[in-house]
Amino acid sequence: MSYGPPTGGYGPPSGGYGPPAGYGGAPGYGGPPAGGPPKNYLMFNILGIFGCTVIGIIGLIFALQVNSKWESGDYAGAQSSAQVAKIMGIIGLIGFICVVLYLLFVLLMFIVAFGATATY
Repeated sequence: MSYGPPTGGYGPPSGGYGPPAGYGGAPGYGGPPAGGPPKNYLMFNILGIFGCTVIGIIGLIFALQVNSKWESGDYAGAQSSAQVAKIMGIIGLIGFICVVLYLLFVLLMFIVAFGATATY
């Protein structure tokens, strides 16, 4: 019978230290996709608040979620939020343009109405 240190099960791992297998592979398998986060269309949604308030606020919420989801590793969720923010941003931007055109039309009508002289 031998009374020395145990022969197995203790000590450093045989493969050495380092990251486990699977890290640093192709995109979609443990790493972010190529490029940066998707575009969040934040400006469209901010302008959309002035045109279509409810749609602009919903789009703004989704636009703000894009970068936080990307940083937390939810790449599919970030892409989905970017698509919803894009749609809401376009709708809100169209609403904003319509409101601006309407206000310009009303202003033009006031200028024409008060600028005309009465010819009695």
